[in-house]
Amino acid sequence: MTVLDLTPAPDALLATLDQHVRDLAEAGGEAHAILVGPEAYEALKTAVAERFGRERADLSQYQWVPVVVDPFREGRLCVVPTPRDVSAGVRAERG
Repeated sequence: MTVLDLTPAPDALLATLDQHVRDLAEAGGEAHAILVGPEAYEALKTAVAERFGRERADLSQYQWVPVVVDPFREGRLCVVPTPRDVSAGVRAERG
């Protein structure tokens, strides 16, 4: 199972998150949290508002996965698997 830490373009943000959640599921894992930096969080709020035609608002989850803002991540994001999946072994890559 591979976990990617990357900075997607704003127009590809939701597609990237959707794909990473799918990739974890296809590898037999489960998304535990979406880690985002403050810049990525702002882009995520905008992307969700545009996709669903609603006001831009704070998010605590996306696709039923908790969103965690890490002030050290800046514009980066990562879909993190459950602790069980991590302890079973994951390969972490920065994109």
